[in-house]
Amino acid sequence: MNKIEFPRKDIFNNTITQSKLENWYVTELKLTQKIQYRLQKITWKTSFEKSIISTIISCLNYLLLAKPDELMKLTRLVGLKKYQNIFSKKTDGRISSTDFGIKILDAFNYNYYRGTILVELAKKLNVKCCPYCNMSYTLIARDEKEDKTLTKFQFDHFYSKTKYPMLSMSLYNLIPSCAVCNHRKSTDNLDISFNPYHSSISESFVFKVNNPIQLYIGKKQGDFLKIDAEPKSSSPQEAQKFEAYKNTFNIEALYQRHGDVAQEIYDKAYLYPYISNNNFSMLPKYSKNYRLRLWMGTYTEKEEIENRPLTKLKQDLWEQATEFFNKKRTDEY
Repeated sequence: MNKIEFPRKDIFNNTITQSKLENWYVTELKLTQKIQYRLQKITWKTSFEKSIISTIISCLNYLLLAKPDELMKLTRLVGLKKYQNIFSKKTDGRISSTDFGIKILDAFNYNYYRGTILVELAKKLNVKCCPYCNMSYTLIARDEKEDKTLTKFQFDHFYSKTKYPMLSMSLYNLIPSCAVCNHRKSTDNLDISFNPYHSSISESFVFKVNNPIQLYIGKKQGDFLKIDAEPKSSSPQEAQKFEAYKNTFNIEALYQRHGDVAQEIYDKAYLYPYISNNNFSMLPKYSKNYRLRLWMGTYTEKEEIENRPLTKLKQDLWEQATEFFNKKRTDEY
């Protein structure tokens, strides 16, 4: 749920800067030339189609490296009336590619590159958890014995490759994600603030247990628990944007099944003052933050949310539980 920041470490612990990644993507791979060659091979039917192909070719390098805000402007341009139904069409409520849209998509060769270039991209980005939900790993693994790559992730197109085939290989339109989020988002357009290359989603909201008393007295029933995802901003406009994100990925519905995690966090928050004053004294060489990480079972810093599933939930509930128990102890005295 964090912003995909640069510089970052790849899976081999090498430092990857943004410029280094972009240079690899378009220059070392010669991606621009390869796509341009296939675009030039397209058979067009109208002068309008010909002009679109020429325009795409002329700004191909820009399309591949356009930043999130630039991508947003491009989608608005494609949404103009004169471009309607040129790349995609809506039939019986479903959006599908037109014949011309398929030709453009095939020229960008996403279906082939997803098993080659994008595997290498995933290694370089090293995004370990889905940035949309923070519930599932987006890891890449290799079976050295069989000499093959095992991928347990997908790339979501923040702007649909069906509606915008010329953005199907745009670097900052490719979001490493879990299968659930990729499927849920489908062709929906979210506000740019929820593009992980643009903003940190985790900073826009907080997880809260609707009724913490049941965790305090141990009366939680099963794994189900009402956990709310509340926007931090009081702005109606920002709240509306967050509601769209929350509904797109079914965030609250998915997190209702983590009542056992919430109970553990509350139990650990209750015990932490006693543990930290006693047993943790046996671990003098470890920092306070690392001791807390061992106790919580996850990372404690906000910038580390992307390293492990459910970290955002655990961090938020830890803060809520700590505040709850501190108030209880103050009230008792």
